[in-house]
Amino acid sequence: MMEEYSEKAAPPQKVPFYKKRKYWVICAIITVILVIVIVLLALFVIFPAIAQSLMNKAGIEVTKAEISFTKPVELDNQAYAKRAGDDLNSTFYMHMESSLSNTGPFHAKINFLNPVKVYDENGYLGDIYFFDETEISGGTGVINAYTPFMIRDQQAFATFAKSMMAVEEFKWTLEGQLKITALSRTATVDLKKEIVLKGMNSFPNVKITSFQLPGDAPGGGISLELGTMLESPSPIGVELGTIALEIGYNGMKLGTVKGENIVLQQGENNLLLKGVLDPIAANDTASLDKIGVLFSDYLAGKPSNTTAVGISCAPDGVNPVAWLSDGFKTVKLNVVLGSDKPLNIINSVSMGYLDLTFDSANPYNPVVSAPLVNVGFQMPFGFSLGVTEVAQTLALGLGNTPENMNKFATIETPYTPATSDQAAGKIELALNNSIIAGIAGQEGLFNEYTYALTSSGEYTFMISGIANTKATTPLGPVTLTGINFTVPTVLHGLEFLNSTATIINSLDVVGGSSAALDLAIDVTMANPSDFSIATGDVSFNMGAEGTVFGVVKLTDLKLMRGDNKILATATFDPKSSDVGMNLLSTFVMGADNAVEILGFSDSTNIASLAGALKEVNIGTNLPGLTAPLIQYSSLTVLDTTVTSGVVNVKVSIANPFTAGLSITKVIASATFHGAPIGSIDQDISSNPFNIPGKSTAESAALDMTMNVDPVSIALLLRTLAIDSGLDTRPLDAMLTLGGLNVGQEHVDPTVELFSGFNLINFVKEAMGALQVDLALTSGLTIGQYQNDLSFSQAAVSIKVDDSIAKLIPVVGQPIVQMIVDAAELSFDTIVLSEPTESTFKVQMKGSIIKTGPMDAVISFRSPLIIAWEGKELGTVTMPDINAKAGVGATFDVPGDFVITNGANMGEFAGFMINNEDFVWEISNTDVSVSALGFTFNQIALHKYVTLLGANGFKDAVKITLFDLPADAANGVSLVAHTDITNPSQIGFNLAGAEFSNNFEGIYLGPLVSDGVAFFAPKATSSMVMNGVMVHQDTAEGIMAVTKVFGSFLSGHDTPLTVKGVSGSGKDGPVSWLTAAFSTITIENVILPGPLAIPQLIPAITMKDMKLDFTQDPWAPPTSSDLIEAQLQSPFGFPINVVELDMAVKATYHNQTVATLDIPRSPATTSATGIVNTQFANVPFKVVDKTIFAGFVQLLTLSPEVTFGLEGTSNAATNTAIGNLQLPGIQFNVQTTLKGLASFGGQAKVLSTVVTGATADYVLVDLGVELTNPSAITINVGDINFDVLMADRGNAIVGRVFMANTTITPGAQAYSGIMHLGGEGTDGAAVAAMLTAYLTKQTVKLVISGSDQSTPIPPLNPALKALKLGSSITGIEPQLIQKININITDLEPLLEPNGIIYTNIDLYNPLDTPFTINRITASVQKDCQCYVCWGTRVTLGVVDFELPSPLIVPPKTTVQTGLWPVTLKADLDSMLGLVADFYDFYDVDQNATAVVGDGYNTEMYYFQNKVPYSLYIAGITEVLYPGLCEDLGGGPSALSRSSTPAPSFTDVQGIIDFIKNRGQTNTTIPTATVPATTTVVETPVVETPIVETPVVETPVVETPAPVVETPAVLF
Repeated sequence: MMEEYSEKAAPPQKVPFYKKRKYWVICAIITVILVIVIVLLALFVIFPAIAQSLMNKAGIEVTKAEISFTKPVELDNQAYAKRAGDDLNSTFYMHMESSLSNTGPFHAKINFLNPVKVYDENGYLGDIYFFDETEISGGTGVINAYTPFMIRDQQAFATFAKSMMAVEEFKWTLEGQLKITALSRTATVDLKKEIVLKGMNSFPNVKITSFQLPGDAPGGGISLELGTMLESPSPIGVELGTIALEIGYNGMKLGTVKGENIVLQQGENNLLLKGVLDPIAANDTASLDKIGVLFSDYLAGKPSNTTAVGISCAPDGVNPVAWLSDGFKTVKLNVVLGSDKPLNIINSVSMGYLDLTFDSANPYNPVVSAPLVNVGFQMPFGFSLGVTEVAQTLALGLGNTPENMNKFATIETPYTPATSDQAAGKIELALNNSIIAGIAGQEGLFNEYTYALTSSGEYTFMISGIANTKATTPLGPVTLTGINFTVPTVLHGLEFLNSTATIINSLDVVGGSSAALDLAIDVTMANPSDFSIATGDVSFNMGAEGTVFGVVKLTDLKLMRGDNKILATATFDPKSSDVGMNLLSTFVMGADNAVEILGFSDSTNIASLAGALKEVNIGTNLPGLTAPLIQYSSLTVLDTTVTSGVVNVKVSIANPFTAGLSITKVIASATFHGAPIGSIDQDISSNPFNIPGKSTAESAALDMTMNVDPVSIALLLRTLAIDSGLDTRPLDAMLTLGGLNVGQEHVDPTVELFSGFNLINFVKEAMGALQVDLALTSGLTIGQYQNDLSFSQAAVSIKVDDSIAKLIPVVGQPIVQMIVDAAELSFDTIVLSEPTESTFKVQMKGSIIKTGPMDAVISFRSPLIIAWEGKELGTVTMPDINAKAGVGATFDVPGDFVITNGANMGEFAGFMINNEDFVWEISNTDVSVSALGFTFNQIALHKYVTLLGANGFKDAVKITLFDLPADAANGVSLVAHTDITNPSQIGFNLAGAEFSNNFEGIYLGPLVSDGVAFFAPKATSSMVMNGVMVHQDTAEGIMAVTKVFGSFLSGHDTPLTVKGVSGSGKDGPVSWLTAAFSTITIENVILPGPLAIPQLIPAITMKDMKLDFTQDPWAPPTSSDLIEAQLQSPFGFPINVVELDMAVKATYHNQTVATLDIPRSPATTSATGIVNTQFANVPFKVVDKTIFAGFVQLLTLSPEVTFGLEGTSNAATNTAIGNLQLPGIQFNVQTTLKGLASFGGQAKVLSTVVTGATADYVLVDLGVELTNPSAITINVGDINFDVLMADRGNAIVGRVFMANTTITPGAQAYSGIMHLGGEGTDGAAVAAMLTAYLTKQTVKLVISGSDQSTPIPPLNPALKALKLGSSITGIEPQLIQKININITDLEPLLEPNGIIYTNIDLYNPLDTPFTINRITASVQKDCQCYVCWGTRVTLGVVDFELPSPLIVPPKTTVQTGLWPVTLKADLDSMLGLVADFYDFYDVDQNATAVVGDGYNTEMYYFQNKVPYSLYIAGITEVLYPGLCEDLGGGPSALSRSSTPAPSFTDVQGIIDFIKNRGQTNTTIPTATVPATTTVVETPVVETPIVETPVVETPVVETPAPVVETPAVLF
């Protein structure tokens, strides 16, 4: 810088030395010399050392070594031993696959100098032979060899074999020599290489896959089949042939198994081993015990450790190989034998018939015996097995499945003899006096069990337990223990002894105490069960009609199966109840009585039976006495009888009992046809009437007050007269005349009627037939028991004497009045209908009883007066009632009710509706009674009748079903199906009824009966009611309706308050009825919830979805423009959802994946109930990251994914009732979302542009089309995929990077950059890829995800699993535009491998420069002339390393310098190649090139039909079109003639021949030779040609002008 401002003149400028011509001449000479020296050194001195160094560094990995003993065909023609055959003990064969690594950058060929010696730690093992040549390239290679292994030291090899099978890894050392040929040089190097191989490591993973004992072995023992999985970690496979192993367990030998045709490979080997479990000596109990444990553990699902020790192996199945067998003998496999779970070999237990004995001292430990227990079993094995003894620990439990079994007792049984039928699967054994031991704390379950056995028919319960069996087997007697089972079993229970009637055969009174009579009862009871039961002393109450009046005792009760005849004792206290007294009376009267034998809390002192026996209820029939107690009676009428009414009677009684009877008092009445005759009321205790047991006696005279009322006597006489067949007309006429009415016919008195009539004779004859019905109550003493015996006996014969004529029967009015007063009137139901303000109809249903012993017709001449609480309500008409003697009458009659006081009626109706009961007062003074044909008038009737009220319809109204089907004028229509239970005996059949619905004080709307409102009395009436849920204008009203709907939608009932409004007749509301209805307020009327919670939202569909994983991978913002939710209302009225929010859980296989809280958003509702909404940018919050990642993976790979949406929604709705909020709408639905379906498994490459390269990889811009069939948009950010080359075994060739990627629906184009090559890629495959690209080949690719495909964790599994098929088609092969050959020195044509020179026009089709450093090529052509006709001739080869790199810019054509070509064609062939005028060559080449900014590659390239120009001095000038035919060997006529083709020994001879032939051809041009072939043109890229430096070659003479063929192209 300072010099530029100096004032001194600048000195003369020197010329740099490197710009002087002399310098460059010297440099050129030195460079040539150096190149020659370096090449010679490299080829002859350095190369062998390099080869040895590379071999020393190279690695050998044996990936597979298969040992066999059958000579492979690959060795048929190979010599390796002097003898003709191979001894298997000293020779085996091995197929060995190995990979070579670190072999250097050159392509080379390796030939081993056999043999190669193999050493291990034991010494020299033997020799192996490699017969095939091996190639290495790119630092790797593969050896795939079939070699014999010649064992040199069998002892050492046997030691090795043992070690190989036992150790985890071992080492071999390979020693020998090999030849390496590379760069046209061959060097012999030493081989000493240690290789590490995995041993078999004693087979650490052995599993039994199947265990079969199919049957008895023919020679004894049990046949055995073992499916065994043996995993070998070693790459060494061995042909073992037939192997034998000894199997053992717990120190004992089980037997020997063999496997055939066994070939051991690396990995899992599935072997089938067959053999025999050896029999065991009977005195070897220890071994038999072990066998029992082994079998027992297997059956119980417990693992057992067994061993298998190698014995021998014979590869040919016969002859063992010593070293192999020695090694195999070291094999000891530890194998776990066991089933996955316990085997249920016992599948059923039938107890058969049982004998149960209970004891009060041990109530929960009864004794059981079962003579024939049948156990169903099924063994998993096929060998014979005979069960001889069984011991069990049983548990009894309630339930019918193992899962719900509740245990209450156990049974322990010692070894018991048993028999078995293996084919039938049956074991039979007996239980003898075993204890059913109740489990402490489970007495309640035990009680349930005894109750079920007592009450049930077929009763199922559970038996579980552990069985131990002693059995005979082909191995010897074994004991199997721990056999678990849980099975149901069935017993037929006692059915409370009601399955068959219990029969009382006889009953006898044997005495009495002061408290009760003592009875002896003979009964027959049937036991329908499967068991007999002994219960000790059992007592039951004896009773009838719900009343207990005695106790039956069954001493030491033992019920056998079937019928049991039992003698029971009983105490009977009849006077303790009316029912007891009635039973005693009816029994005496000969009537059968239904009696009940009833259990009670003290029926037994055995606690376990108390609950069951307490519930016993046996109904039976107690037959009455078969003979009458009273034999007859005699009547004596006294003189004073007419005035005093007293007569004397005597009674004859037969005593049927063992105990004597003593009568101390007699109260009796005698009736005849229901009419009283007389009565006795006399204390005879001072002179009791005693009747000994089983005898008959007559009493002393008793005073009877006889009914001497004239009417009674008259009726008696007339009746007896009729019974005696007498003519009663005179008597009837007499009674009529006397004003007595006894139902006689009206007979006009006439003279003829009374002619010859004798009243006394008539009376005596009539009374002589007297048989009375006695109703007797007597003071009775039996033993110490005193009681009044009341009974009646019909048709007791009355013996009369002449004194009977003193009676005259007359009856009168008082008797009838008495009967009416005693009668009881009651109503079952009264139905009110057709109400008006003053009248209504009634239908009355009821009864009148105690109307006397005669038939009667009761008539009401005037309406009955009805009053309530002293207030008259009205009158009602009533038809006649027909009453039956001794029974009364039932009636169902209509009536007309006239209201006499409307206010009273309204007050009464309200009271009746709101109260439990009320009393009516019914009166009339004009009642008529017709009896025995006579009517008694003016009988007064006055009765109080209590009737049930409606009690306010409390809890009586049930809404069974309701619907809201449609909008109404002021709300929503309501239809309710109701069941109204009317507890009142008063029913209402109204034209209509109206109520109101209310909830929490809010009026919801009216409810009116749909037509007739019928409230049936004492019944439930179903009624359809119509109404309206009215529009609510207040917040309180909206809140109330919201609660009602919310309660229903959540599955709950809603309590309403229903109030009465009005009751109507046919003309509308009736005031007194409406007043009553208005008092009705019915609380807690349940509006029923649904049977199941309504699924208001049964389906949700997300029509689209957008996910952005770049913001938060575990809570990606999520959007959807359209969510469709199906609204499925349980009602019919329209619900319009206008807003909603959702809290959603996305689930997969019931596992929560993520949550989505969608805020309240606008919504629309279609006519079909489809609710549409949307949301944007809501975080999809992941709950389970693992499941979410798997879900994303499924969504990426699958055509569609079904997942769950679960949660709640709050909806704002618009309805005819108002704007309602529907909170907490739950949904749990499955929805389907279309997935990306792995983009259809394809990635379509749209464009490829090679744009650059680095030192590691080539940059290729890609246009890729991916088809997303779903509606999902996913922002995945930056992603990348490995690119695999399918035809190269999916070798990795690069990686595609896609930046800022958003995957959208449909077929979309995406940009990416592929790094072709780089770390982890296969260099050879990358080179092949480049070759294919430059030669327009289609390469099948696999686009594969990897661990590095994305940094976003939830996307990683999806993209990692993605594999897409693809392909790239390269560009037209246009690298070589033209080959230019100019031969002026003809000597190389005559020399073998002569050298000529050419330059080439190269075109770079890429968008990045490439640089060529080295080229090897072969130039070929199909010869069509002369001696080479029909053959493919290699013109020459190029093997040239450029002195300086040749750079070819992108899209540019560059002409190379002169490259040397080594000629391979002889002179004749050369002439044949140029004589056809077809100027195209086929070129194959390998180039060492640099792509872009430094990517080095060795690339193979081929291009056919490359145009060329060729000049050969002296020949080109004389060529002519017909030369090919003149030379012969072509397809011309000359070539087929006998003229021989010329032969040349020098170039001048060729020139002379062409000249001579050419002179005869007038078409020969003087300057050029036109082409005679069809020129195939291909496009030439119009790019500038860049001149490159010319290679310095020896100076040649200036060539003559080149004659080019026209337009020759590639």
